[in-house]
Amino acid sequence: MLSSVLVIGLGLMGSNLALKLRTEGVRVYGEDISEEAYLSAVSSGAVEDSSYSKVDLVVLAMPINEIIDYLENPKDIKAKGLIDLGGTKKEICKIMNNFNIPSVGGHPLCGVADNSNFVENINLYSNSTFILSETSSTNDEVKNLSLEMVKLLGANPIWLDPTTHDEIIAITSHIPHLISTALIGAAMRSYGLEEIMEFTSGGFDGATRLSRTNPDMIWGMLETNSESIGDFGQKFLQELSNIFSMGGENELHKYIEDTVEWRRELADKFGERPLE
Repeated sequence: MLSSVLVIGLGLMGSNLALKLRTEGVRVYGEDISEEAYLSAVSSGAVEDSSYSKVDLVVLAMPINEIIDYLENPKDIKAKGLIDLGGTKKEICKIMNNFNIPSVGGHPLCGVADNSNFVENINLYSNSTFILSETSSTNDEVKNLSLEMVKLLGANPIWLDPTTHDEIIAITSHIPHLISTALIGAAMRSYGLEEIMEFTSGGFDGATRLSRTNPDMIWGMLETNSESIGDFGQKFLQELSNIFSMGGENELHKYIEDTVEWRRELADKFGERPLE
């Protein structure tokens, strides 16, 4: 049974995870390199302002590069298991394979564009998909603790191997981030801010929303998932090139019809997620 957790990293993801677990009766301790973030989490009731000697589960809720740095330079923490919340899994799980604490890779598919600052949302994880990846160090105890944590958060666990995770997430998350960033880059080099904003509507806002993401998060996903991002990025660029070179109105119209129909089927089957 999950009775105590240490959350390292008390931004949006870490603090709301802690807050939800505390409402479920779990003792939650916290650490953050920022004293301000730590004091904010304590004052909100997300974590206890007390010391610990050992915990059931350690949760790494930092940007990807900080997770890797922690795993390569671990502290002396007594715990039954460890899980991370990083957006890529292959590089992280590779280190976890030989980690001194039984470990599971984790990736909750929730959050907002800027995950660095704590905004209280106790239902942040509710009904979200929470991907879990086994490593060579994974044992039954850490699997059960991880599953219990996910269920207490109200999320839906799915086990997926790290390579498949990174390939799919490159399509559904990382390339969209880069497209959003590149659109902003092209716009800022073509017109001034006032000129762009005077003629901006929902299309530009929706397409560039992801470019507000914490730069450390974008760099982390690029650095640790470059192969999958590069592979699908080439497919995307080829698709864009094909659109520009389509021979006539009928061919382009048919292409647009097919993609619109596929997107509408997606929404009909899985629902439309709100833009946050």
